[in-house]
Amino acid sequence: TRNQKPQTSNVQPHKRINSPKPNPSCFTSHLIVTSVLNNKLTSPSFLSMKGRIVLIDDDKLLLSFMDEHLSMAGYETKAFNSPVKAIDYLKENSADLIITDVKMNEMTGDEILNEVRSNYPQTGVIMITGFGNVNHAVNALRKGAFDYVTKPFKAKELSHRIERFFETEQVSLQDVLLDDQEGAAEFSNRKSSAGKHVKRLDTEPETGGLKFVGEDPMVKKLMMILPRIAQNDAPVMIEGESGTGKEVFAHQVHAQSNRHGKPYIKINCANLPTELVESTLFGHMKGAFTGAISDQKGAFDEANGGTLLLDEITEIDINVQAKLLRVLQEKEFYRVGSQKPIQADVRIIATSNKNIAKAITDGEFREDLYFRLNVFPITIPPLRNRPGDIPVLANYFVERYRERYQLGEKKISEEVMTYFTTHEWRGNVRELDNKIHRGIILSHESKTIELEHIQNNLFSNADDDLSGDIFTDMPLMSIEDMELQLIKKTLEHTRGNQKQAAEILGISDRTIRNKLKNYEI
Repeated sequence: TRNQKPQTSNVQPHKRINSPKPNPSCFTSHLIVTSVLNNKLTSPSFLSMKGRIVLIDDDKLLLSFMDEHLSMAGYETKAFNSPVKAIDYLKENSADLIITDVKMNEMTGDEILNEVRSNYPQTGVIMITGFGNVNHAVNALRKGAFDYVTKPFKAKELSHRIERFFETEQVSLQDVLLDDQEGAAEFSNRKSSAGKHVKRLDTEPETGGLKFVGEDPMVKKLMMILPRIAQNDAPVMIEGESGTGKEVFAHQVHAQSNRHGKPYIKINCANLPTELVESTLFGHMKGAFTGAISDQKGAFDEANGGTLLLDEITEIDINVQAKLLRVLQEKEFYRVGSQKPIQADVRIIATSNKNIAKAITDGEFREDLYFRLNVFPITIPPLRNRPGDIPVLANYFVERYRERYQLGEKKISEEVMTYFTTHEWRGNVRELDNKIHRGIILSHESKTIELEHIQNNLFSNADDDLSGDIFTDMPLMSIEDMELQLIKKTLEHTRGNQKQAAEILGISDRTIRNKLKNYEI
């Protein structure tokens, strides 16, 4: 690849629609929905479209390498060794993701990031730099970058970051509003005021307008006490398995509270790098650490007067938990590098999918912090423990998507309902939601959702692979190589979440990072 010129895709540029402004992160979803409604979903290759990526780097060799690798991986790419020309391209063409170097002559990566966030807020940005430090990582993430990669890197590492972007940031099809007559699409405008980890959800959170639905006695009890919980500022601790609706319930608490018109900030603690936790939560001062060239606000600043949702709080480092406890006790916090207290007018809602009692016993979670958070302990039951709600939820999702896509009458066949009532539902309500959504789309002209629409062979069920042996078909190799393969397999299982991978492997997430660094991955 060293002697090759930067390659670009032969696909014709996708012209940018001026009104309404498209959400490029929904590009694949838009094509699937539109084609289904036009009865054109005829080829599996149609579903293999991965997205459009613009590459910007004045290093022609690296640019050519990335362009070739990503094109071969199925992405539609457009490569520029001139940042100015790349910005001009974006004025007329949309992109799902921008991958840009930081240090370039014409423009810096930070300037490109600012340009993209200001004019194309739904386009993601991954920054590549050989001059990475903690301060630049914090700044880039706060300004809206999805991720950053430090040179030198391998193709697999870049691919992994890109796959995470499309898995994490792609807005679900439920946020696509179709106009069948004009053949156009409008996309919901999701804004991030503080980068990847600090998400402002002031008006329409990521629950997508979902309601907490159910007829089960446990659910009715939760809905009965919800207004009383909402009308005060005491912390709320919500426990439950993944997909049960913890975030939906948390949003209902905020929406019915006196703070409903104020900021609603979400921190995903499971995806928060250990070295960035404290700065992300509390902010930092200029000079707090090497390269800290300016003051930065944190999540508590962003949430002032409103609500802060700490999703998967048990993943926060034990040392930072002590400082979080102080905020709850004293109603004040300190930025990193500052001795000046800042008043915190923030209501805390925390969620966890772990057994917190076990986490406390294992020394992973502070008991005193748990007692501070546990003023209103809420447990969301898994779907398998409320089987009577399966038909209720299924019909609710059918009506929800039918109205959203302005479709005619839709009903669930008896065969599908039988399948639903006997299914294990490891993904809980989220899994049911996804299956109904799929059924609505693939049964586009039919009035009845059949089993073939739910279990379409074009779509793989990743959950079925989770129980497989990670050593399947693994050849004989050295201990070092086997260790690397084990770490890679576990990271694939956790979709890149190093903390979860570390828990599965029985090691620290720092150990995983060090191992990957040693292997130059």
